[in-house]
Amino acid sequence: MNYKIVLIIAILALVQSSKAQKVWTLEECIQYAQSHNLDLKQNKLQLEIQEHNLARSRATMLPTLNANVNDVVNWGKSVDRYTNQFADTRTNSVNLYLQSSVTLFNGFKLLNSVKKNKLELAAQHYDLDYQEDMKAMDITTAFLQILYNKENLKNKNDQVSLTQMQVDRTQKLVDAGSAAKGDLYNIKSQMATEQAQKIESENILMLSILKIKQLMYLPGDTTFDISAPQMELVDGFGKLQDPTEVYQYALQNRPEIKSADMRVQSADKDLSISKGSISPNLNLSASLGSGYSGANSILDGNPVLQGYYPNGDRTMGGDIVMSPDFTYNTRPKAWDDQIIDNKNLSIGLYLSIPLFNGLQTHSNISQAKIAKQKAELNLENAKWQMRQTIEQAYADARSAYKQYEASALQVDALSEAFNYAEQRYDAKLITAFEYNDAKIKLDIATSEQLNAKYNYVFRVKVLDFYYGKPLKL
Repeated sequence: MNYKIVLIIAILALVQSSKAQKVWTLEECIQYAQSHNLDLKQNKLQLEIQEHNLARSRATMLPTLNANVNDVVNWGKSVDRYTNQFADTRTNSVNLYLQSSVTLFNGFKLLNSVKKNKLELAAQHYDLDYQEDMKAMDITTAFLQILYNKENLKNKNDQVSLTQMQVDRTQKLVDAGSAAKGDLYNIKSQMATEQAQKIESENILMLSILKIKQLMYLPGDTTFDISAPQMELVDGFGKLQDPTEVYQYALQNRPEIKSADMRVQSADKDLSISKGSISPNLNLSASLGSGYSGANSILDGNPVLQGYYPNGDRTMGGDIVMSPDFTYNTRPKAWDDQIIDNKNLSIGLYLSIPLFNGLQTHSNISQAKIAKQKAELNLENAKWQMRQTIEQAYADARSAYKQYEASALQVDALSEAFNYAEQRYDAKLITAFEYNDAKIKLDIATSEQLNAKYNYVFRVKVLDFYYGKPLKL
């Protein structure tokens, strides 16, 4: 039993360890960030709202249909609408009404509203694509920054290890009386400087990891590490995509350009909608109604003779004229009969011609024209900014690659110089100060080479980004 418990604990520990040791690739970081970013989620909800706006604008082109039913009880004297007679008793009436109307023409305002909402929906789709792309670029930048900081920290660790070896060697020489204490103090001073630089590099790496966690919406205490692909620059790596070709591709495919273009077209539809207010409006309306009235009565059986009574008239001979007195029994007319008898149908065309509305239509047209001009300027500005970004990335990449090549030659030369200085220092032919000077020059050149390398890689990724290539390492 104890062995089973130990085995279960070991398996759980192994699973937990595997989770803690997850190594993220760039593609995984991008996908996770895009699926968990709150701004992107809000924009997707806004996209759904715009889809409903489009459906609603389409529905406005359909006929309306409304049904009304009312049941009224009236006391006192009133004119019954179905018998057109006075009723002086409590009367119950029911009215049924069905009405439909449709706009036949209103200056194409409804049609242009549908087209405008379609363009706005397309623009928001492109906006979402652009925001996802920007999030991917942010993650790529942060990912490359971690890679740079890791390599930089490795260089600092190598420098500290090398200097520590020199401190130990010098300490032995001082203890043996073969070297001056001043040399040991100089080497230890350099050691302290490099350890401080190492700590600073560790802090910078920690902050860069925290930044990518925040971009990915990961808690700060999450164990996090990234894969480090080999990115050594080799012959031919300096060949860059032509910026004009990249720009022409981006002009046709980048979502921010398409979004700006959609909004120019949307502004044009807004202008058409404003101009449509000048046109007459033509509507078709139809209605069907019927009802029931408790005052609508019919005879119930034959009249009953009650006798005769003088009616106030006399014959030519002077005799009193008698008239029969009948009693009439009535009952309310049946519901079905009244619904059939009282039905009414109407259909009509209504034409409305706008003549003057306080110059509101003129003002709306003027504002729509200005909005369209602003949208056109936004499109040109988006194109110009994109062109600048591409050209700048290309120029920076060329500069970084040249700097990398130069610093690589410098590192090779300074490495040989440092090795020679180290041999001379061991042979007591130079001072610790001269040794440290050679080492510092090599450290600076190595840092410059590393910086140029990642600067070049980032600019290449920018060009790839605008040329439609996936962001991966």
